[in-house]
Amino acid sequence: MEKELSDFKCALEAAIIAMQKEGTIKDFYEMKEFTEREQWIKDYITKNGVNFFLTHPIGDDEFLKNRALFEQRAPDISQELYINFQLFENLVRDHLNEGYTIMKISFRELTNSTISEFSRMMPENQLSLKSIEGYLYASLSFHEASDTAKPDKHYFVFNLDRYYEVDPNQLGNFDSTNLGRTLTNASNDAYVANSIRYELILVKQYIDRMHMYLEGCLKKSISRLEFIPCIGRKKTVSFGGGKQSIYLATMPSDNNKQLFNADFPYYDQGSLEP
Repeated sequence: MEKELSDFKCALEAAIIAMQKEGTIKDFYEMKEFTEREQWIKDYITKNGVNFFLTHPIGDDEFLKNRALFEQRAPDISQELYINFQLFENLVRDHLNEGYTIMKISFRELTNSTISEFSRMMPENQLSLKSIEGYLYASLSFHEASDTAKPDKHYFVFNLDRYYEVDPNQLGNFDSTNLGRTLTNASNDAYVANSIRYELILVKQYIDRMHMYLEGCLKKSISRLEFIPCIGRKKTVSFGGGKQSIYLATMPSDNNKQLFNADFPYYDQGSLEP
């Protein structure tokens, strides 16, 4: 019985993922009449979160268009940007358990002097830090703990084999850096986000979905979570109509850096922040 239920959920997820990748999931959900199987799919979406299934995934065509726009307007400013999947899951779970409710990814450009300073703190990752000089980088942070006495926590973890707590006051705002100005000029709205804001509970739901479908249903092994820069019109904290800006699409990959994009949708769960 348990296996039958698991197979049923896997079949529902596969059908939903196919529509998410085709960009047709919203049209499906808003249909007026459903077959019995389609009603099961709609009920599954309603039970597990309409926004999570309808608004956060990015259709493949939209991703390819926005990725191409980034490569056209801001070529040669980014290398791979990823986080070890287990490290990411541990950070999300631990901060959620500590009462934090918001996660942010803040864009960074690390200068030679900044890299030298941080290399003293993390000498085992000196080469990794040196390789991102002049390229797009990011920090990960956690905010708005239920216990207001708990401070915000900021980390370097992208492209590293462990995480390091850092002082954001040493890093400055991204929009005043050379890369920030390049990306401002790349936007039709002359706008660049300094950071992206995520609801932490939804990030945990995203991690759970990867475990359930990719590992549980397809027996894949997830090694990394890739963050792929794109340019597109996205919702912001301050502008109701959204802005055209850099954003990050996510996709898990294996230990050979092979993306699971044939089996899973690209995701964008964040809101851009000035």
